[in-house]
Amino acid sequence: MPINPKGDDIADYPAKQYLQPTTGKNFDNSIQDNFAVKVFNYLATLWRANIRFTPAMLFAIGFIFTFVHGGLTGIFLGNVVVDLPLSDTYFVVAHFHMVMGVSPILVVFGAIYHWYPKITGKMYNELMGKWHFWLTFLGTYAIYLPMHYLGFLGVPRRYYAYEGIDFIPDSALALNTQITTAALFVAVVQILFFINIIGSLFKGKKADPNPWGATTLEWQTEQTPPIHGNWGPELPGVYRWAYDYSVPGAEKDFIPQNVPPKEGEQSET
Repeated sequence: MPINPKGDDIADYPAKQYLQPTTGKNFDNSIQDNFAVKVFNYLATLWRANIRFTPAMLFAIGFIFTFVHGGLTGIFLGNVVVDLPLSDTYFVVAHFHMVMGVSPILVVFGAIYHWYPKITGKMYNELMGKWHFWLTFLGTYAIYLPMHYLGFLGVPRRYYAYEGIDFIPDSALALNTQITTAALFVAVVQILFFINIIGSLFKGKKADPNPWGATTLEWQTEQTPPIHGNWGPELPGVYRWAYDYSVPGAEKDFIPQNVPPKEGEQSET
């Protein structure tokens, strides 16, 4: 059974030069196991929580969607029978970018929206932040979801033009044009983010020291943004763990770590 133009037989090559199916399967399973653990970790964190759909939370939840979507399409590529026809097609482009492109960017946006009030002392426009999320999130799906279909058609990646290829229908060319349009749209939408973030530095309202109702110490500083050293000459005391939310009998939905316990108080610890 020749495997190259020279006519060499596969028996002439040592077995170690080939990726054994069992090795590939074990590697794929190790990725799937870690992926499943992290997804359950994200979902369990949200379970029965008092969720506020702020821009930061929307981007965090959007990350879960794109991460799971990209991970599920990786299962296809872990099967040799399916992977062979899908390799070097647009399916691989869509899978990789959903996991390694879109998902990390959504996390970065979420982190910026979350920490912006503490870092700058100003509050951004939340409505504009939500518009930024929805247009970005839906726009990225308009880019990468059709790529899966193109991959099933066998449209190869790394080609700069597809005209004249018999097995690629005209509908695929039209869909490729739509993908380009969606990509340009998502790029333009990012102007909203910069207008919001930069404009809020000058015209934004003064941020509350703890706008998200957090319990941890970084949100309890006396000044926002914090001064050098965060706390000044005297460090705060820590009286409770970081998850005292919805404590029975408490005045608020959260109790900061630096608040001493009251007599008879019930703690979630």
